[in-house]
Amino acid sequence: MISLVEPTTLGSGFRALGAATTQEAVENAACPFDKRRSGMILGAGGIGMVIETEDSCQERMKLPAVPGCSPCQIRARLLATQYSNSAFHGAALDRKHIASELKRFLNDVELVHGISKAEIATHGVYFSHETSTHASPAASCAGNEVAALRSAFGDELLSKLLILNTKGFTGHPMGVSFEDVAAVEVLMRQIVPPMPNYKEKDDYLGDIKISKGGAYACRYALRFAAGFGSQVAFALYASSQHEE
Repeated sequence: MISLVEPTTLGSGFRALGAATTQEAVENAACPFDKRRSGMILGAGGIGMVIETEDSCQERMKLPAVPGCSPCQIRARLLATQYSNSAFHGAALDRKHIASELKRFLNDVELVHGISKAEIATHGVYFSHETSTHASPAASCAGNEVAALRSAFGDELLSKLLILNTKGFTGHPMGVSFEDVAAVEVLMRQIVPPMPNYKEKDDYLGDIKISKGGAYACRYALRFAAGFGSQVAFALYASSQHEE
């Protein structure tokens, strides 16, 4: 049996928590990392990704071309993933847990793939989870996320990592990750989207590299996601030109 929650009920729950925006104009509501952020916007949608082993893909590339279809190609490589639960995120993120899990993930990536934090920061982009929740140092999604990044990378490396966001365009979809398909497209096209509606710097977040959009050479896409039940996940994608 599948139990469905009506959108009005779900939206009311976020509003009761103080997590949903009450701004009428989207340009004043959808403003991730901006000092004016005042709450998330609910979104919806769906994605589809085909993930296969490289050997399988190489075998398919040897097959005769199908008329009318584009040639088979490796769009990007999923190098690593990590999923954990802190039993805390009923209503807020635990920045210490995010930081410790991000450090664990980056250490494993360097151990297995030989890719350092400096390499990711210098030649990568970061797809944030940021939902535009209100600009409070104690509880904002951006504040917790940036604090975890700063703890894991340090100030110098964090200043080099380009920060992207998709929820400013789509709202916060329930159970859907537009960030992953966007990461693949960014690595393929070497073009990044701008930070939606970004106007006012939040001094509490410190100096961070906010995307202005346009051409951007990158080899890696670091993805962070969080969800109810304190689900915390990281993924690292590499461009199809990446050689381990």
